[in-house]
Amino acid sequence: MKTLLLIISILFWVISILGSALGVLTLISTLKSATGAPQEAAGAAMAVSFTVIPYCIARAVSEIRSSFKKKDT
Repeated sequence: MKTLLLIISILFWVISILGSALGVLTLISTLKSATGAPQEAAGAAMAVSFTVIPYCIARAVSEIRSSFKKKDT
């Protein structure tokens, strides 16, 4: 069970890193192609969501893993 939680935790952190990279690329492409402030705001919101949502999931999985560690000790 511990190794499974470790693997899942690492997987979600990798997804979080990839989401951050995707967020940066989305923000850059949006700022280059936007023709107005509303488009820039929408692109920035998408970029933030690509970054924040995977981070929140990875953080939750890490907290679950740490609570299992505390129960074992």
